[in-house]
Amino acid sequence: MKNERKEVVDKVILDNSVLIDRDGLSNLYASVLKIAGFGLGGILYTAGKKAGARGAILLKDHLKIEGRDLTEAMVYAFEAGKWGKMEVDDCEGEGCKVKVTENVLVRGLERKRKPVCQPLAGYIAGFFELALGERVQVKEEACMGKGDPACIFHVKVG
Repeated sequence: MKNERKEVVDKVILDNSVLIDRDGLSNLYASVLKIAGFGLGGILYTAGKKAGARGAILLKDHLKIEGRDLTEAMVYAFEAGKWGKMEVDDCEGEGCKVKVTENVLVRGLERKRKPVCQPLAGYIAGFFELALGERVQVKEEACMGKGDPACIFHVKVG
């Protein structure tokens, strides 16, 4: 991503974010999972999807970009915001893969049996829908919360 775009993304992050300690956030998420269990998955996905769409709108409005350029801005914003490291493969055909490492949501989380990153799956879905102008579904195939080395999300377009 070009340096001038990075500067705009950094400003968007500063203007629209609040400082939350990473350990505090992961502890909060762990507590929510303990109290509510996995029954919250749909609610967390939907909330994440709304946040992803809002993030895409902010970056699209400030950068005047869309499509693949906007997804590149999402990756930069995700990493600049210290949510983790993200890689998006080439979105050819019906979908693509998103790989997340150093995922702040599962940092320090007790090992789970099922994937637990529904908010992040929703965020990716909301962002991609706005960036690509098509409906998408996102499913987590591997999860650091289960002990996998990375969270892998399959993004199905259409």
